[in-house]
Amino acid sequence: MNNSVMIRSLQSRSRLCVHGRHDGSALIVSLLILVVMTLIGITAVSTSGLEERMAGNVRDEQVAFQAAEIALRDGEAFIDGIASTAGFNSSNGLYPQDSSPDISPTSSIWTGTNSKVYSGTLGAEKSPPRYVIEVLGSQGNADVNIGGYGDSSGVGAVTSFRITARGTGISDSSTVILQSYYGKRL
Repeated sequence: MNNSVMIRSLQSRSRLCVHGRHDGSALIVSLLILVVMTLIGITAVSTSGLEERMAGNVRDEQVAFQAAEIALRDGEAFIDGIASTAGFNSSNGLYPQDSSPDISPTSSIWTGTNSKVYSGTLGAEKSPPRYVIEVLGSQGNADVNIGGYGDSSGVGAVTSFRITARGTGISDSSTVILQSYYGKRL
């Protein structure tokens, strides 16, 4: 009888050990699931941060573009107000024919009196937009009728100008350069 009690006792102990192994594996599986969910959460947070920086850069670029666009319009308004090209002497942003100023984004032309500063206020940009105006020359009556727009007979010569504008965004690292051509009868 002692042998049968002893065998039953060993069997119950072996059952306890088998159940104990299952409880430990559940802990390991739950820890692995927790690690995977943590990695997914970290990835989601870093992705949203990247998307936020991308949206900020797009906004910065748009502010720079709008600043350069408004400077172009200011340059056109300046040309509309002149009576001659006598003041175009390579200073204050006014350049005579064949002067070819350096208009690269990092050029020193965009500082000091080498360029004209936009006369209004925008508010979002870090630096005020600037522009330069170059005289390209005069075209006679026959050269003026572009694409059939208007009647070019007997109206006089048109002086052509190139306006180059530089706008910056919320930070000075975002820069946009725009050019337009403008003509006026003087």
